[in-house]
Amino acid sequence: MAIFLPAYATPLAFITNQLSDTIAVIDLESAQRIHTIKTVKSPAGIARCDESRIIIATSPDEHSLYIIDRRTWSVSSTIKIGSGPLGVNCVPGGQIAYVADWYDNVVYAVDINSGAALHKIPVGKAPAGLALDTRKQRLYVANRDSNSVSVIDLSTHRSITEVSVGHAPFGMAISPDGNEVFAVNVRSSTVSVIDTLKLKLSAEIEVGEWPYCAVVDRSGKHLYVTNQEEDSVSIVDLATRRETGRIEVGETPEGIDLTANGKNLLVVNWGEGSLSVIDIQTHKTIHKIKAGKGSRSFGQFVAP
Repeated sequence: MAIFLPAYATPLAFITNQLSDTIAVIDLESAQRIHTIKTVKSPAGIARCDESRIIIATSPDEHSLYIIDRRTWSVSSTIKIGSGPLGVNCVPGGQIAYVADWYDNVVYAVDINSGAALHKIPVGKAPAGLALDTRKQRLYVANRDSNSVSVIDLSTHRSITEVSVGHAPFGMAISPDGNEVFAVNVRSSTVSVIDTLKLKLSAEIEVGEWPYCAVVDRSGKHLYVTNQEEDSVSIVDLATRRETGRIEVGETPEGIDLTANGKNLLVVNWGEGSLSVIDIQTHKTIHKIKAGKGSRSFGQFVAP
């Protein structure tokens, strides 16, 4: 029998701890870890699904998706898929998850309820980050070893083009209006900007060393990029296409997300297994919360 835990009205952060086989559940209002999910192995990618009632974590090592019921904070099912599922994103309000397979060079469309792979879409080499635009019915895929971004038409589930970007794109972000997509290039220490109306590269922005993931603020004016080798987050002014400053965070930052109200920037620090909570107005860290060993949270990890 499932045990239903107390409902939390405050936003929660779900942190995948790849080296400790856990997912930490953090209450962002109290800035405390309130639960640890222990029935997962090597979780890496993460996404909120079905209006945040379901959380999906990926495990490349175990070739699995872990479906987590937010009401019980436990794994309700495990779906075996592909050779190395990593990046994951979900159709809002739906039961379809898109999963980038690092080794198979495909994106799977997976029915969360049945566990069936509905579509298998070929993309570039070593796909990782995903950015979803439901208005244009497109999925953008960062192909690390092809130095490109695949553009998938979700009405046909086919790749319609591949845009060349910087060296080793990994994380992805999208502007609130969907008119720009950002590919974070790990080995060239840049962010490539793709104009989604023309499906062409429009800019290349220099950031810190070994960048990993990115997120755009609610206004669409700033891009925030985690820099693994510099323990920092680059602040990018999207009007001028320039880095305007850096925020000091924990050791080896990877995942990055925003609270639903846009007031706090959240950064997951792999090296010290922590979550940094940053005031987006002052760019100051207001909390640092212990999460686990090898904290990653590659994807959308805040559940309002």
